[in-house]
Amino acid sequence: MKITLYRYLMKELLTSLLLGLAGFTFILLTGRILQLTELFVNKGISLVCILSLLYYLLPSFLVLTIPMATLLSVLLTFNRLSGDNEITAIKASGVSLYQLTPPVLVLSLLTFMATTALSLYALPKANHASRSLLFELASTKAHAGVRERVFNDDFEGLVLYVERVIPKTFQWENVFISDSRNALEVHTIIAREGMIRSDPQELTVTLQLKSGAIHKLGKQPEVYQKVDFNTYNLRLNLKTGLKEKQNNEKHPADMSLRELSEAIQALRSKKADSKFQWIKIHEKFSIPFACLVFGVIGIPLGIQSHGRRSGKSIGFAWSIGVLLIYYLMTNGGISLAERGVILLEAGMWFPNAIFLCCGLYLLIKAANESPVLLMVWLNKGIDRLRKSWSDSPEPQERRPAE
Repeated sequence: MKITLYRYLMKELLTSLLLGLAGFTFILLTGRILQLTELFVNKGISLVCILSLLYYLLPSFLVLTIPMATLLSVLLTFNRLSGDNEITAIKASGVSLYQLTPPVLVLSLLTFMATTALSLYALPKANHASRSLLFELASTKAHAGVRERVFNDDFEGLVLYVERVIPKTFQWENVFISDSRNALEVHTIIAREGMIRSDPQELTVTLQLKSGAIHKLGKQPEVYQKVDFNTYNLRLNLKTGLKEKQNNEKHPADMSLRELSEAIQALRSKKADSKFQWIKIHEKFSIPFACLVFGVIGIPLGIQSHGRRSGKSIGFAWSIGVLLIYYLMTNGGISLAERGVILLEAGMWFPNAIFLCCGLYLLIKAANESPVLLMVWLNKGIDRLRKSWSDSPEPQERRPAE
């Protein structure tokens, strides 16, 4: 009998999990899809690059949506079982609530393992690949965005004028550049030829100029200097939000666990702050651990959140509320830990500890069929709100006067 019951529960859980995973992931992707659509329509970025960016974004979204879908799956399943009185029938047959937890624990463990694998392996590689692709697109825009006989300011601190752009190769002829990145020394560069060279691996963009001269004005107006060159490489900063990535160091979000450990050791040797790297290490385990926490707390919430008039939609509302409180506590803990108000470990793991204790307490209360006053008050309040909305008179149509 238990095997049949466990199969039935697992089927219900997996169906809700897949629906929740698809729904939450689509909601998070919607904002990015609109931005990528703008790149495709207005910036001329190819559809292959757009799909590649979406593919690289998926791991970062799945790390968040898998725990969210786990909570929604467990809560909706037990909310439906309670609403259809199946929990009462199962208990009448001699099966306690504790004996219904193995399928939930198996599902939570599977989602925990999947989220951990994504966080440790797939997410760093996807983040680095997406940054490289964005940089490549930005440098491509730098190639194609420069127009002939037009002053371009796409580069920070530079004004660029090109008399002629050779098609396909994007080589430039008769280049004029005003370099004001250093306000104390304004440089004017004139060259016969120019070409942009980008390195996606090092995330650098260099403007290579040939056969030209650099005109410098010093602090005093009478100071003037001219330097002729055959080849001159000018480092560029694109206005794309990627300036901080234009160095040889990886962003901590792109690092694996081993790379983060090495970075922490290097920072310690320099007596530098390594708090941000430690936060990333804890995130790789604390966020997946939420799958186990949500599995435990979802059972009693699903059972005790059922009301007479609430229907099955109350399960979704409860899941959104729990997720909102959890992630607010997580962000608050990280913020306090970064400022040194509390210990880093406490800030990262306090929400999991609180929700796990609450879940175990509610599970014991639900197994003993002991109501939780807070849940009772909330359900009554929701019932009253729904009743007031359903009983409100509908506006009557006005009849024309005879």
